[in-house]
Amino acid sequence: MKKWIMAVSLLMAAAVPTTAMGHPGHGSGGTSPHVSAAVNGVGLPAIKSGIAEEKTYVSVQAFAGLFGEDVQVDLQRKTAALRGRTLTQLVTVNGEAYAWVRDLADAVEATKVTWDAEKHEVYVLALPKGTVQLEPVVIPAMGEHWANPTDLPSGPIYGVYNDKLVFIEYMISQQDFQDGKSFENLQGMKGLPSPPIVQSDIGFMPKGHPGFEIPHFDLHYYFISDEEQQLIK
Repeated sequence: MKKWIMAVSLLMAAAVPTTAMGHPGHGSGGTSPHVSAAVNGVGLPAIKSGIAEEKTYVSVQAFAGLFGEDVQVDLQRKTAALRGRTLTQLVTVNGEAYAWVRDLADAVEATKVTWDAEKHEVYVLALPKGTVQLEPVVIPAMGEHWANPTDLPSGPIYGVYNDKLVFIEYMISQQDFQDGKSFENLQGMKGLPSPPIVQSDIGFMPKGHPGFEIPHFDLHYYFISDEEQQLIK
C-alpha cells in the first residue's frame, strides 16, 4: 500500500439488470425504467418506485442471503424482520417481497448507499463494523484506503473508489515471511457480499512506506480489471 496512512491516533478520535415491473405502491399495470442494484458489486433483483428516482426496491430474501441472514417475511402485513429490525411498506412482485434498499442497508449497518441517476444504479457499500477511511485522498490506480485501525498494519485494508469496493489488501513484513510466520483467520470478506477476485498485485516495498515503514509486501486482490484499475486517478 502506497503513501496513504495518517496517524492511527487521529483515526481513533453489483449490477444485475432486471425486467421492468410494476411501480411499487402504484398497482401492477405500469412499467418502470431499467434499474440495477448491487452490494459490494454483487447484483440483486431490483425495481424502481414511481415516486422518486432513488427509491429502489430489492428482493428481501436475496439481500438477506448475501449476508447469510435469515429473514421473516409477512406478505399479508407487508413487513419483514431482518437483524431485529422491522421493515415496512414492502411490495410484492410475483409472490416475492421487495423492500426499499436504504431500509435494508440500515438493517445490516452498511457503510454507504449511493445512487447513480445516469445509470439508474444503486450501490450499497458494506464494510466490516469499525472500518473507517484512513485518508481523504484517492491513490492513482488504487483508490481510497479504508480499514479498522485495530487491524493495522496487516489488514485487511479495503480499496474504495467512487463509493465502490475495488480491492482488498494485506501487508506482510519481509521478516515475517523469512521467519515463516502464519496469519490465520484474517477478517477479509467474511460475512459480507464479495465479488470475484479478477486480478492480484504483490508488491515488495524495500523501504516500506508511511504507515508501515519497514520492508514488507503489499498484497492487493482486485475486484476490477487492470483496465478499470488504471482509470482510477
